[in-house]
Amino acid sequence: MTTPTLDITGDVCPMTFVKVKMGLQRVPPLGTLSVRLKEDALKNVISSLKTEGHRVTNVSQEDGVFLLEVTKAG
Repeated sequence: MTTPTLDITGDVCPMTFVKVKMGLQRVPPLGTLSVRLKEDALKNVISSLKTEGHRVTNVSQEDGVFLLEVTKAG
């Protein structure tokens, strides 16, 4: 099964986390969501994900865009 990808590079806080939260609703518990975002949203999105019990399992960067691999809380 392919990991769904959510691109929020065109969004700004607080909509960045709102969209990630909505994206996670389409993923089963313990499923994975890839999120593309810009650096200005990175810290807040990661912090909010952890607060809600989700795990960020990987962070990478390519051409100024970050890619988060998020495992949804069970």
